[in-house]
Amino acid sequence: MARKFLILGKYTQSGMAGALADGFESRREVMTDAITSMGGRLIDYSFCMGEYDFTVLAEYEDESKALALTLIPVAAGTVIANVIRLLTIEEMDQAREHFDLVHWTPPGQN
Repeated sequence: MARKFLILGKYTQSGMAGALADGFESRREVMTDAITSMGGRLIDYSFCMGEYDFTVLAEYEDESKALALTLIPVAAGTVIANVIRLLTIEEMDQAREHFDLVHWTPPGQN
């Protein structure tokens, strides 16, 4: 089953300088190549105003590949990124089926 991932990214100073020099279209091309080279699919790549500089919405069969895609630019020092695994309605309902198995008491209600 393909899983969707939302990446919220911020360029570091050097990353923004590189993106400005290369042009922003080049960033989408690089991201498309990176995602497809690992068997994923780019759904959307957008730039933002505000806290984040860009978002990536991608689909992968393997969660570790989504993580690898984020770790490489972070390690290069050009991007700060947060990866969010998006859940389907079916996955949320499946989680509900396990509620009776959870042994947890709210604070102050022992």
